[in-house]
Amino acid sequence: MRRLVSLLTAAWLVAPGLAHPASARASAAAADGVMLTEITPESPDPRAPITISGVVSGTPQAAVFVRVRYGSGTPLRSRADMDAHATGQADFTNSYKTSIQGAVLDGTGKLPFTLDLAPGQLRLTQPGVYALTIEVAHGLNEPPVAAVRTFLTYIPAGTQLSKTRVAVALPLIGRQHQADDGVFMDEDLLGDGRLANVLKLAETVDSNVTWFVDPALLDDAQRLSQAHRDRDRANRTADPNAGAWLNGVRTALADNPVIATPYGDPDVAALVHNGLDNTTEEAVAQGSAVASQLLKRQIPATTVWPAGGLIDRDGLDELAVNGTRSVLLTGSALPPVNPLDAATAVPAAALDTVKGQVTAQLADPVLGQLLSTDTKAPGAALAARQRFLAETAMLSLSAPQNRVASVIVAPAARMWNPDPAFVADLLKPLPWTRPITLDSVKPGRTPRGDLVYPPQARQAELSKAYMTTVRKLARKVETATKVPTSGARVFEAAVLRLASASWRGQRGEKDAAAFITKVEQAVDARIALVSVARPDDPRSIAGENGRIPITVTNGMREDVKIAIRVKSAQPALLAVEASSGSPEGVYETEAVTVPQGKTQSFDVPVTVLGDGGQATLNVQLLTPDDRVYGKAAKLTVSATGYGGIALVIVGAAVAIMMAAVVMRILRRRSKKRPLLPASVREHGEPQEA
Repeated sequence: MRRLVSLLTAAWLVAPGLAHPASARASAAAADGVMLTEITPESPDPRAPITISGVVSGTPQAAVFVRVRYGSGTPLRSRADMDAHATGQADFTNSYKTSIQGAVLDGTGKLPFTLDLAPGQLRLTQPGVYALTIEVAHGLNEPPVAAVRTFLTYIPAGTQLSKTRVAVALPLIGRQHQADDGVFMDEDLLGDGRLANVLKLAETVDSNVTWFVDPALLDDAQRLSQAHRDRDRANRTADPNAGAWLNGVRTALADNPVIATPYGDPDVAALVHNGLDNTTEEAVAQGSAVASQLLKRQIPATTVWPAGGLIDRDGLDELAVNGTRSVLLTGSALPPVNPLDAATAVPAAALDTVKGQVTAQLADPVLGQLLSTDTKAPGAALAARQRFLAETAMLSLSAPQNRVASVIVAPAARMWNPDPAFVADLLKPLPWTRPITLDSVKPGRTPRGDLVYPPQARQAELSKAYMTTVRKLARKVETATKVPTSGARVFEAAVLRLASASWRGQRGEKDAAAFITKVEQAVDARIALVSVARPDDPRSIAGENGRIPITVTNGMREDVKIAIRVKSAQPALLAVEASSGSPEGVYETEAVTVPQGKTQSFDVPVTVLGDGGQATLNVQLLTPDDRVYGKAAKLTVSATGYGGIALVIVGAAVAIMMAAVVMRILRRRSKKRPLLPASVREHGEPQEA
């Protein structure tokens, strides 16, 4: 008994475009389309009929004819022929049979139909994949107004066929929810059901499937499962659903190969192209550490699946420098030098980088697109499954003698929402496939060209304007981490989340703006915890030279190491004495440790010039490696000098003192003059006669 695996691509409406476009356009209103709902059996059996069921849709009460077109004993030769048939670029059917004649659509404009065809009627004479088309017309000899193209894979019992090795890579990646650590801009981790569907799939698929997991997603689930804060920093209670989901992921992936993406699944190409190379290093290191902690086993981060499955040489070199040993790319990213080798080439190749060779593993774009099918569309699940089966069968049929074909399957959209039952069924082993792990696919010898990174890929990256904002914030965060003596890298994860590829697109960047603002506010608030104390009254100094005390306050819950740099805003009035090794007019201290909750005073030597008055000192805090920390503080100093006014005052004082001395001398002299006779004292001076 013969059995048949029939494989359907998708419902391709042939709206005016087959043999007679004008006639097709004229009758388009009468028959809008045809959809297949069943093709059985999937397994070849020469004695069993082939059942094809579907529905014709159009104008109620319209008469339709349903025809079956087939290849008449000639199987398709390659996957390229399959694609040409599926898209209508070529017609590989040379025979037809009108199976339904003049049937009338019902009052809703529908006509369900079922066709039972023997393999012999369709001239299936040898193992292979055959073209099949179901057409709808309005007359026996009229051109079709709608059609659906599919495939029949005929593999009789006893056919010698090597099993294609199939490696599957699936993503567990989500969008970002946290701003700074523990502050959630939204708590809708599981709201749309997407991650629940991915978990259901993880619980079902084969243990050979390799999972790429974003540690930031696991981190979100972990933090939500505990007390946390919302975007207004209000306290929120734990979400038990998030904890249950994380536990489910931990259990479901226990026996599967798991690879950690760099933390936050960053847009690596955008990072490199915008001068944030260090961020890639941090993301890779954090990725493995966080994933290992939350999944409770060692999770490597040596394979990277870049956004879009594309990377250029600069991005590849950056990844290699930071420990990447393989990259998962789309097959079109590294085509063979000879296009004829594409069908039989091993889907992996060695690439030279500045850090040695890196393996490029190449996912099949056709199978990946089928894996990402939106099964909510009528007929889509059947169409995708049937095409997937035919494609994998053709790989086995086309394999060179004494060679086993290999293929890597990964969904085209990494942020996907799979139909768990559909995908799990699709990935089950077939008579011509054998599951393997991703790391089993080793580089082949087929010569390949250089990496392909088209302009569209560059345009899809996070924009330069957005990355400039992230870069500025990253520098501020790096500065903030230099002061605590613990070396804790606070806000590092927040910056990595802002570099996530999930923000790609104009809408994504717009949504990310609120996250950036929230993180920057938190960074500024932390930086402000270490500050220069500003007295209510101006500091004062009397005389030409003196020292101004400047106090630094540490409001952090840990010790900090800080230095200060002081300049005068009015150096002609108040000059700051330069410290050793500093430029003229700049006083800079060595970094000193300020205990948590304490203060540290620095005495700054200054010189008053001119007549004195009020002057301003600009005080800048510095990190131990001389980076500017926070904004400069301005301190007012009241200076009293010994200039012209002082000399007048001193001169006047000297004059007064001299006058007093003279008066005292005069008084003393008057007391020492001789006494006159008594008669003279009584009667006055004697008069002349």
